This record gives sequence, structure tokens and C-alpha cells, in this order.
Amino acid sequence: MKKLKISSLFILSAFLFSCEDSIDKENLPIPYPAIGGYENSDDIASGDLVAKFSFEDNLSDSRNNITGAVPNNVAYAVGAKGKAYDGSATQLRYAVANANSAITALNNFTISFWMKSANTVSPSTPGQGKGAQGIFTIVRPTEFWGGINLYIENPDTAFPDRIRLKLGVENGRSAVVWRGQSVIMNIDGQKNKWIHVTMTYDSNTSKVSCYLNGELASNLSGFAYAPATGLIGSAPWFSDDPGSIDNTKNVPGYGVLQMVGTNGKIVIGNHQFETVPSQNGGGQEDWATSFAGQLDEFRIYKAALKPNEVSSLYQLEKNNR
Repeated sequence: MKKLKISSLFILSAFLFSCEDSIDKENLPIPYPAIGGYENSDDIASGDLVAKFSFEDNLSDSRNNITGAVPNNVAYAVGAKGKAYDGSATQLRYAVANANSAITALNNFTISFWMKSANTVSPSTPGQGKGAQGIFTIVRPTEFWGGINLYIENPDTAFPDRIRLKLGVENGRSAVVWRGQSVIMNIDGQKNKWIHVTMTYDSNTSKVSCYLNGELASNLSGFAYAPATGLIGSAPWFSDDPGSIDNTKNVPGYGVLQMVGTNGKIVIGNHQFETVPSQNGGGQEDWATSFAGQLDEFRIYKAALKPNEVSSLYQLEKNNR
């Protein structure tokens, strides 16, 4: 009986080894199909990606152009892809970090991220989570607004289900008269849902373009002579009063972006003037607050991504790639 037992174990071991060898050689893992020619989200414009925050329980920029982040009550939650930055409607939360020239010298650029927001409310009584909620800014310590400012604007009472996501830019180039330019993405029906947002600026065309979930956004406002119904996808920025959206005065476009007066600091999750102490030497505003929602996969590129790149980025990140 003992001899038979040993023989049986030998046969079983040989069989298992044979199966394992067969699996390794003949059943290799099936690769994911490429999306837009890309295997992974980090493959898209990889040479132009200058900052990436995945918020995996930390404030690390995988590109190391933003470093030394100092958190203020920062917390994390389940995100669109792994963990996410978790803002608060009751507690002031943000981080201040150091940024090198890859960030402070941006010209053409793209900001892309996932966001989940319950929207904001008008601050009839000021308080955390009310009013304009700051998301990101490049600090200018002697100016009210930073070089680039991203935030949820105060709501439009006529559209209670609308999130008004605003991008503001301050161009210090001497030829620019209208230095501050902005655009608002009017996002309807997306409260408390994870959405993918991309905003680009192309200095060659002087146009800002906005995308929601990989597609051109349907309703842009908040720029010079914006039509009441908004524009789809892209909006023009001008260096001076254009007279109309068709530029009847024939003024130059906004052109090359030069952020002047920066000090190598950025703020995540707040405005530059709402931190404690404020980054511009001022005081907190009753109409503004830090971000109360969630952020994930926050990316900055030193180029204006093309529509196919934006679409691919959305799809790849949606599939955790």
C-alpha cells in the first residue's frame, strides 16, 4: 500500500506540472486592445505631461514638478480610479505646494481631472462649502487672482441643477490689454456623479476648449461677448475689446501666455486668497470657500491636447488604465 501511495503522488505531481507548463506557454494573458493607439493613459502626450496627482492617500506629483505639498486637513476617499482627494462642506481643506517653471511658465496647456461635486450654493450666510469653491491656482502673491484659477463659480439660480466650472487666466504679456480671461463650463445633470473634465488653451489660435467625459462641452459662457445660449466646444479669447464675438474691431487674439508675478507656489483645493494665512496677503472672502467635492487623476500638460487625445484619456482612465 505504501508503494502504491508514492506512485500515485508522483503521477499527480507530474500531471499538475504538465498542466502548469501548458498554461504558461499556450494560454498567455490576452492584452487589452489599444484605445486611440494608446495602451495606457500615461502614454498620451507623455512628453508634455508636467504634473499628475492620483491622490493615492498622498499629495505626490508623479512628475515631480510640484513638490513639498503641505496639507491642511486633507483627506481621501474612494475615487474614480483608486483613491481621490476628498474636500469638505464643513471643514476647510487644501494644500499648498512648490512648483517649478514647468508649471509657472505654462503657455499652451491642458488641465484634466475627474470631479464629483454636489455643486455649491450662494453664500447668503457665509460658511464652508458655500460660494465659489476653489480647486486649483498658481499663486501670484501680490495680486488678487493667481496666474491660473480653476473653481466652481457661484450658482445660477435659474438653473439649480447646473455646475458652473470656471477657468480664469491672467496674462501679463505687455501687448495684452484684457489680461484676465475666463470661460465657464455649464454642466447640467451631473451633480454627485464622477465626471471627467478637460480644459485646454492653444496660444496659436487663442482659443480655450472644454470637454466633458471625452466630448466637446455643449454650453460655454463667461467669456467676452458670449452668446446667451453659449458655444459648443471652444471659445475665443482676445487681447483687447473685440467689439463682438466676431472681432469686429480686428484686435489680436490673447496669444502667448505669460504668467507674471508668480512665486513658485500652487494651491490645491482652494483659492490663493482663502488659505490661512492667505497666499496673497489678503483676507478670506465671504463669497468664496475651499472645494467641497472630490478630485481624482489631476493632470497638467504643457500642450493643448487634441480631441482624439482627450477622448482616449477619458476612456483609458475610465477603464483604470
